[in-house]
Amino acid sequence: MKLNKLVAKVLTLAVTISVLVLPVAAFAEEAPAKQPPSATSQKDQIVFTHKHTSQRYGYSILCPVKPKVIPASAYNEQDKGDVLLYSGSYDNIKKAWVICINGYDNKVVPENLGTMQENEAKAFLKDFAANYGLEYAQIVEIANRNDDGSQVEGYRYGIAGPTAKEVEVDSDGDGVMDSIAVAENQMMKLFIPGQYGGHFMLGLIQAGGLQKRDVEEFMNAGIYTLQQWPTSGYSKAKSEAENSDKKSKKK
Repeated sequence: MKLNKLVAKVLTLAVTISVLVLPVAAFAEEAPAKQPPSATSQKDQIVFTHKHTSQRYGYSILCPVKPKVIPASAYNEQDKGDVLLYSGSYDNIKKAWVICINGYDNKVVPENLGTMQENEAKAFLKDFAANYGLEYAQIVEIANRNDDGSQVEGYRYGIAGPTAKEVEVDSDGDGVMDSIAVAENQMMKLFIPGQYGGHFMLGLIQAGGLQKRDVEEFMNAGIYTLQQWPTSGYSKAKSEAENSDKKSKKK
């Protein structure tokens, strides 16, 4: 069994970290697909017409259309990155991609992810899904590329999965998970190590449930077109972002 096809199912999940909370338009219908597909190949019908480049955060990604760009810190001040809004508004998101350069801590995505034995990988993915509030987690393979997008030798490995529909919560604040909360919407998430050291978390937000076409589009963009600039540029952009945020808080 190939690792980038390996999926670990998790029945009961507990959210143990803070999650970016965005205002999503509420709909009654649930997502039609039980398991959104992973991106294993680019499909002819998926067309990207715009290249979004972030000078501040040191990355670029291809988009289906030109989005409205909102700072991710507008929703969670700890997040460094952008919300690419395709449909809806700031306080009523219908479709958007979240891109954070500080999406996870060091060693959360291990360097040996692509060479783990099957049993080791299953255990790791189960724990990862539980810690990050995912319904399941799977390993994805990402080719290294030049700045022009051409492929070079070597691969990196990331993690993908949708957020859980049901999560255990502490209803009375005593530190014990004692009830189940049902999420109104799901996000598809990608945790990708950047080619020059970035810790990218990408998320697809879609009101009314994740749709197969939009998940495929998001996965292809994240796995095949996300580009991080060389370390110096990334570090400079990250440092400037942090200094700018510090100045803003002092005002």
